[in-house]
Amino acid sequence: MANAVDYSIGFTTAEVEEILAVQKAELKKTLAAYANDGSTVTKRRIDEIHAIIGACQRALQKLDPQRYPPPVRVGVSSVDRSLRL
Repeated sequence: MANAVDYSIGFTTAEVEEILAVQKAELKKTLAAYANDGSTVTKRRIDEIHAIIGACQRALQKLDPQRYPPPVRVGVSSVDRSLRL
C-alpha cells in the first residue's frame, strides 16, 4: 500500500477509535447496499473502508500496544518420517 495513511501520527488513541467506529458503521451500510445493488462503485467503496479500518488497526497497535497487541502468529513445521521413499 503505497498511499497508506499512518493514523498514529497526529492522532490520539481516542480519535483513531472514533474514526474506526465511523468506518465500521459505514461498512455495515455499504455492505447492505452492495448486497442489494452489487455495483462496482459500491465494491470500490468497500475496499476504501477496509483500507481505512486496516490503517486504524495498525495505528492502535502503535499507540496503545498493551490494549491492542499485534496478532500472534505461530508457525509450525514438521516432517513426517513415515513418508520416506
